[in-house]
Amino acid sequence: MILAKFFMSSYVTIFILGLATPLQAVDVKVADGFECQQIYQVPTKTQGSWVAITKHDDGRLITADQYGSIYYVTVDGNKTPKVEPLNLKIGGAHGLLWFKDRLFVSVCERKVVKAGVYVVMDSDGDGELDKVELMKTLAGGGEHGPHGFVVSPDEEWIYYVCGNHTNVPAGIDHFAATNKWGEDHLLPTQPDARGHARSRKAPGGWVARFKPDNSRWELISQGYRNAYGIAFNHAGELFTFDADMEFDFGTPWYRPTRICHVTSGSEFGWRQGTGKWADYYLDSNPAVLDIGPGSPTGVVSGAGSKFPARYQEAIYALDWTFATIYAIHLQPSGASYTAQKEELVYGEGLSVTDAVIGNDGAMYFLTGGRKTQSALYRVSYIGNESCEPVESGQAINDLAALRRSLEVLHLSANADKLDLIWQSMGHQDRAIRFAARVALEHLPLKLWQDKLLKETNPAILSHGAVALAHQGNKENAQPLLQALAKVDFSSLNRVGKLELLRAVSLVISRCGDGAQRDALLGSLDAHYPAGDDIVNRELCRVLSYLQSDTVVKKTLGLMASRGAETPPDWAALAARNSRYGKDVINMLNNLPSTQNLHYAYCLRVVKGPWSKGQRRQYFQWFKKAANKSGGKSYKGFVDNIRKDALEHATKEEREMIKAWKLEVVSNPFKNLPQPKGPGKAWSLADISKLKNLDKADLLNGQRMFEACLCLACHQVAGKGGAAGPDLTKAAGRFQLVDMGEAIIDPSKTISDQFQFSLITKKDGSFVTGKVLDEKDGSLIVAISPYDFSQTVKVPRSEVTEIKASPVSPMPPALINRLNEKELVDLMGYLMSLK
Repeated sequence: MILAKFFMSSYVTIFILGLATPLQAVDVKVADGFECQQIYQVPTKTQGSWVAITKHDDGRLITADQYGSIYYVTVDGNKTPKVEPLNLKIGGAHGLLWFKDRLFVSVCERKVVKAGVYVVMDSDGDGELDKVELMKTLAGGGEHGPHGFVVSPDEEWIYYVCGNHTNVPAGIDHFAATNKWGEDHLLPTQPDARGHARSRKAPGGWVARFKPDNSRWELISQGYRNAYGIAFNHAGELFTFDADMEFDFGTPWYRPTRICHVTSGSEFGWRQGTGKWADYYLDSNPAVLDIGPGSPTGVVSGAGSKFPARYQEAIYALDWTFATIYAIHLQPSGASYTAQKEELVYGEGLSVTDAVIGNDGAMYFLTGGRKTQSALYRVSYIGNESCEPVESGQAINDLAALRRSLEVLHLSANADKLDLIWQSMGHQDRAIRFAARVALEHLPLKLWQDKLLKETNPAILSHGAVALAHQGNKENAQPLLQALAKVDFSSLNRVGKLELLRAVSLVISRCGDGAQRDALLGSLDAHYPAGDDIVNRELCRVLSYLQSDTVVKKTLGLMASRGAETPPDWAALAARNSRYGKDVINMLNNLPSTQNLHYAYCLRVVKGPWSKGQRRQYFQWFKKAANKSGGKSYKGFVDNIRKDALEHATKEEREMIKAWKLEVVSNPFKNLPQPKGPGKAWSLADISKLKNLDKADLLNGQRMFEACLCLACHQVAGKGGAAGPDLTKAAGRFQLVDMGEAIIDPSKTISDQFQFSLITKKDGSFVTGKVLDEKDGSLIVAISPYDFSQTVKVPRSEVTEIKASPVSPMPPALINRLNEKELVDLMGYLMSLK
């Protein structure tokens, strides 16, 4: 057995004691006050790699090999656990649940028996499991197949989660949301550029519940990618941890791994390829908490643990890829929740798969999966805080109670509640609006269709329009879109605008545009661009579909004036797995503009002819975009968007574009010193607190000056670029905080001497750059701050306006690749320049 006490302030290396073949040493951290023990190393050749765990009433643990058998594990203090196989024809499980003297098994890998839900029971009462019975056959398998269980707080139901490669089975008795799901996109989508999940359609992954006697099945929630575990909190609310699609890094449709509140009728919008729904869609549920990149596995409640109260009330989410167990601290927010994450346990190589709270109040978790070395660990609290039990069944607030009352109507429709439903669709709380709209869809259409077409409340109209669109009747398109087009868009707040635009999109995608193009353009065109990036995304989407005469010019203007985006704070997490974190680090080092990629994605469907300048600006953008870094499908997506755009161009435009032979822009990150990292999203407050600058390694600071591209734009002692101020005597002019502000937020103050210009042309295209000269009636404009030899000619006769760009040519967050020591060295170097 391995025993160590771990604290967040330091790493502890774990070593095996008393084993003939020692495990490789692992560095692990745990939260302050907790102790972690590795109590069993699984013999891979005979017992496989464990991915699921549950607890028998007598305290024994039950575990499952991903591809093989099921095992009883008896833990007795610090003794080596006793492991015994369950000698029945059952295995390949991804989920286990012991409940009322029976073992429920979710079979995913089909090497022992076919995929499905099984129950293993004691048929003769001798205390030994001896009979295997199939409850539900499932069409699905592999790592995106059937997964985990949890018992409802009232013990009336077993809830069950499956990944997006598992078809919804036959024999579902009721659907909390209607089963008329669809892809529901206004613009044509593209499959994953590498072919992943090309054939998988809505509803994606799903959560169902069934009676323990198998008498009834209900589908509760849908739209997941690959949630593996589920758990109830102390208030009886259900949560899961859904997967991202790592191939999508750097795209606007990338969705981080996230904690989801699994409410009745909920839809989380997974669709394949570019089709993943934005979480602000009114017919989608938002995440409670975005985690970041990862590979979600088990989810377990802290109930029953001998931990301090906040840890008993937490749920725990396991990430296999980045070797972390998160404590998710939930806070009620309106009718739903927000949350904060805390890293309970993490360490490089700690491929966590599943966890359970034992009868002794400790957490037992597994590592393994994909036939890797597996082990069983125990986490105990040894700190000084009280571990008195926290009672379950906590009271909920009035808004959550209203949501639950509406969710009852998902299961038992009641026309007498139409007024409550109707008013709730206009409620200020998003979760209540969603629950009300789902309840409306369970009522007969004849009860509310005419009422909807007379509605003047924009929120009720938008949600009701989605409900009506789900019926898919073509005759609904014209009156619905007429009603939506009459809404004063300028009177709506941000949420209202997004809901209306989604309603318009869904009505068109389900029912057609009802010959309402002109009415919609008259309602929306004048409001684009708006002062909000997300509203602009949806306006661009709708106006591109409608073939607006102004959408190309306006969108190219937005693309030209778009500054660099701030990278997410994922560097430290990515460093925990050198194999799977590589794409994350590469993306953070060379970040694409997801906003501009969205704009380009929308404009691809706008038919030609465009002006020559507009086409050139647009297709030059693809060269720049292709030079950025993202997930494994990023460059393929960029290329496919370009191909779509060419298909919508005229024949003459395609020939013109081919003749341009647009050059590839060089990558300024090549052949530079590279930071060791892991970095983080450094703030001005972080910089102001840096210490020991006088002890900085100035030579390494100079290397970091080059690694962060500073030397490409700034001179020091006659060496470097000229796009920014000379920093040779910088420390004599700037304090540390001033220097930090210039790095963190370079657009806050831009010197006239170094400001780029935004040039508007008569054809509606834009050029952003530094005007270097004017020759023969043309402006010579440098378009790259890193290389002023990259220039374009802009005929003065084609220019309608030249104004200062509000965006600094210096990108923000260039220091976010640095670790603290590297940042100290860089700032120490800069402050030494006197």
